[in-house]
Amino acid sequence: MTTSAELLQRVPFLAGLSDEDREALAAAIARKRYRRGDIIMQKEEPGHALFIVERGAVRIYVPSAQGNDLILAVLGPGDFFGDLSLLDGRPRSASASVSMETTLLMLERADFISLLTNRPTAAMAVLEAVAGRLRETDEMASDLAFLDVAGRLAKRLLDLASAHGVERSGGILIDLAVTQEDLANMIGVTRESVNRNLSEFQSLGLISKIGRRIVIRDADGLRRRCE
Repeated sequence: MTTSAELLQRVPFLAGLSDEDREALAAAIARKRYRRGDIIMQKEEPGHALFIVERGAVRIYVPSAQGNDLILAVLGPGDFFGDLSLLDGRPRSASASVSMETTLLMLERADFISLLTNRPTAAMAVLEAVAGRLRETDEMASDLAFLDVAGRLAKRLLDLASAHGVERSGGILIDLAVTQEDLANMIGVTRESVNRNLSEFQSLGLISKIGRRIVIRDADGLRRRCE
């Protein structure tokens, strides 16, 4: 079983810490378990903790009054979230919920700030991670403006494969529970539109399915669809 300290080593801004520092940080971490559908945090509420996914899956989204939430990311083991509020002290910029039985590690603000104060390398890694997410937001806006539905879907599948892909014979399995509704909310279209385009991708041999999981069969073909 993966220990808290070992999981912390997978988090980009904690990977550079010494084993001793990670062990000390692990001792300050609380473990919380959530059931499918549970809300972890809501947009605009005060932020007091950083979360790291130990197992399961977390949806980060911006809620809509019309019910069509915009999913910003689907996170799996080793991913983290909640860092923005800890850095600037402002309310949460997005909501988070779990899509399956999920266990999170929770690091309180005081311990997080102490880490950044005493470990400049960790602070720099946090800034790099935040900058990366800002770039992803800019890219998402560009995709919405310039790519058609099939192009946006192809690009998002490639992004998910890059973050959560597992090499298999004949393709890359996206090892994360992502529904068609999730994909629709990620790219700003209806579930029916996602279903239609997934079926087209499947008929062209670009993807296949294993149960509810998607396998990328022809990554180059999907990339061409994004151009």
